[in-house]
Amino acid sequence: MAFYSSKGMRGAAALLLFLPLACAGATLTAQDERDIHTLISQWNALKNHPQSAAAIYASQVRFYGKTLPLSAVAEQNSAFVQKHPRYAQKIVNRLTIDALDSEQPAAQVSFVKLAGLETASQRYYPAQLRVVKQPEGWRINEESDWITESNQHKENDYRVAGGRFNGAIKSYAWLSAKDPVTGGVCDESGDCECEVWNSDPAIKPAKLPSCIGGGVETLAGLDDSGRDRLIVYPQWWTSAWSVVYLYDIQQKQWVKAIPSFSMNSNVQEEATGRELVARDAQRPGQVIVAQAKWDEAKEEIVIEKASVPLNVVK
Repeated sequence: MAFYSSKGMRGAAALLLFLPLACAGATLTAQDERDIHTLISQWNALKNHPQSAAAIYASQVRFYGKTLPLSAVAEQNSAFVQKHPRYAQKIVNRLTIDALDSEQPAAQVSFVKLAGLETASQRYYPAQLRVVKQPEGWRINEESDWITESNQHKENDYRVAGGRFNGAIKSYAWLSAKDPVTGGVCDESGDCECEVWNSDPAIKPAKLPSCIGGGVETLAGLDDSGRDRLIVYPQWWTSAWSVVYLYDIQQKQWVKAIPSFSMNSNVQEEATGRELVARDAQRPGQVIVAQAKWDEAKEEIVIEKASVPLNVVK
């Protein structure tokens, strides 16, 4: 699995080139998809109760950043459940199964899981498994989640962002994309939408239309509230134009901190999140937004900067 960091690149537009999108890849048969669903169900059961891992994992597994033999993965799973008998997890949304172009039939399976050592401490995680078709059936050869990867690498990972979005408690945010009709992987012939998730189960995901994936980033210090903001860079199939969103959490829900605005990667390729949305030093509680617009008179794209107030829910 590739790690998507900011190292070696600059700008919000540049990072989008390295982000996974929920787009249909190679083709899987209906039976393949049924078998993969069965495999993931067995995997989920294994995480809750010790049992044989031989029918679930491949002989070698990329397991949360380390390549391990099947025996070591089975041992770690069993030891974890025995050490934490009150641990529980469940899958809370539909699986997104994206077939991969490879010599051996394979797919990336993404979903959100609710997990925790105690019921009161359960949190959402953006889980990801890679599965391969072997003579004995489908097996998992890679297991991870974006939050764990981000914490392991200690670099900016634009798939997930951490911050005190409610002004008090640190949580994590990410995008997941799906076809709104089928609930599965998106295809160019249909529509696609994203959900902005938060690791706190009390926060309902916010929906973004016309979105096949994209990046998220934390902006801190836009005012004196102590509240971090989440800047979201959605992607679509074509065009250098995109819509940028800025969110925070108020009254236990995602709230648009400012109205969404347009950016254009042709002229804002080097723009950072801080350059797109910056604190207005002259007007407390307001930010300066750098928006891309088409100037009819000049027949070119121009960048207009305007000060707008941060939204406060009463």
